[in-house]
Amino acid sequence: MNFAFRDSLKGGKAPALFLLLAVASLLLFPLLGREGLTDPDESAYAESVREMAERGDWLVPHLYGEPLLDKPILIYWVMGASFRLLGESELAARLPSVLAAIVLLLAVWRLGKLVHQSDLAGLLSALVLASSLEFVLMGRAAVADIYLTTFCTLAILCYVETLWGPGSRLLPLAGAAFLGLAVLTKGPLGLLLPAMVLGSCFAVSRGWRRLKEIRPVASTLIFLAVALPWYVAIALKRPDLVEGFFVTGNLGRFLKAEHRAQPPLYYAVVLLIGFIPWSAFLPGAVGRALSAWRRGDALRSRLVLPTLWLLTLTVFFTLVASKLPSYILPALPAAAILAAEPLAAWLKPTPAGQRLPGTGAMLLLVILAGGMVYFSMSRQSFGSTPAGFKTALLPVCFAGLLGTLFALSTLIMQRAKLAYLILQGGSVAIIFSLLLFGFPLLEPWKSSREAAEAVRPMMQSSDRLILYRESHPGFGFYLHRIPELVGSEPALEALLSDPGRVFCLMGRGNYEKLRAGRPELPLYLLKSLGNVVVLTNRSPGESP
Repeated sequence: MNFAFRDSLKGGKAPALFLLLAVASLLLFPLLGREGLTDPDESAYAESVREMAERGDWLVPHLYGEPLLDKPILIYWVMGASFRLLGESELAARLPSVLAAIVLLLAVWRLGKLVHQSDLAGLLSALVLASSLEFVLMGRAAVADIYLTTFCTLAILCYVETLWGPGSRLLPLAGAAFLGLAVLTKGPLGLLLPAMVLGSCFAVSRGWRRLKEIRPVASTLIFLAVALPWYVAIALKRPDLVEGFFVTGNLGRFLKAEHRAQPPLYYAVVLLIGFIPWSAFLPGAVGRALSAWRRGDALRSRLVLPTLWLLTLTVFFTLVASKLPSYILPALPAAAILAAEPLAAWLKPTPAGQRLPGTGAMLLLVILAGGMVYFSMSRQSFGSTPAGFKTALLPVCFAGLLGTLFALSTLIMQRAKLAYLILQGGSVAIIFSLLLFGFPLLEPWKSSREAAEAVRPMMQSSDRLILYRESHPGFGFYLHRIPELVGSEPALEALLSDPGRVFCLMGRGNYEKLRAGRPELPLYLLKSLGNVVVLTNRSPGESP
């Protein structure tokens, strides 16, 4: 195989497109429908869609029988359509996310080409994103983050095409429609993120006079036509839910942490690990882009877009009180475009003896890979995850260390194309191995599917389904029942003592506490999975 992407691009875009789709398919599709939906994220969307279909109400999402305006409506509509076409399954829940991820890769390809003014760099940008761990995990998950990232990136692409070239007058209107879809996916955040990115670029380039080129009046009308109808309908039908959506669900996350508090450099660590190996190239790429901007380098001036995109969103999400690894996903397209800058130089002819950009990044990557090997060897456990996952992780870390050492050696010997091939191929191989042999080991810790399977053969219509101090919507989804939420020990004791049969999912710690403190309670263990147990108050062999 001739490792010259430029030759394949000269022969047309078809070979490059085939390569990108092959890499994406290899990492996004394996075992897509075999692993159970994760709790509480994927299963919450799936169970909400099931309850919406059961109620015949496609305007207000419901979970556990109660209205839920945690997220806007779009993901529920998309998943509902997928369920209608393919049936209620893991594949149907996740397939729309995979398709959105593929569209995102194509958008990043185009953006990379515009930023670097190079077909080669555009393709590299998309390949870098496709082979980053966080993108793969989010692109395979039935969650809203991949939709938000795709719509925001498409909106930015439309406006960039308009401002940087003789684009169609319809492009700003398409960008406005994508902004509307982003707002239907994650609320005001869908408008805020692209506005911060484009606004910061306008500010540093002092290009406010060019705002008229994006057709602000027509764009606003298109945006409102897409985004507003559902919000108006909700305000008319359930005005009591509107304040909770905007104040608690959006502003509340910014001001008050919903999850465990994280340190200020949380997203720096998430980027470092979730975007490995390409994260090692970001500091140098950002430094070179800012230096070129200060010098007024016209040839590299477009790099200010992904630089400000990455920095602005990283700072913004750092300031937000609630922090999760998935929140930083909208910044990954910019990171991929920046990381492609030194890699594109590796694939071009360079004078003998000239130091290639990214050599220091390769040294950093070797140190990082060595640190991961040490960490995985020295830790006795990774929280509550099974020991088998550590066994699967160790060879992956060793392979990463050996691969980075080999890539650094070839780069020092001026074999830059081979160094890139090792990094790209190694990253794909490692993620593929984790998907097939590592992450499936975590299913008992992540999904309620096996817990539901333990109950299904015995469950009858008169039985009651209980979640005790746990949020596992998948338990109800897989049993096609709305579980009752019980939060107090006296309420649970009353239910267990009731003559009717109860099936209950609870944390292992709560189960052990009940067994020790209330041995007289009827607790019959059916299944122990990860950190939870499934039990009933009647002997499994006893008729209900």
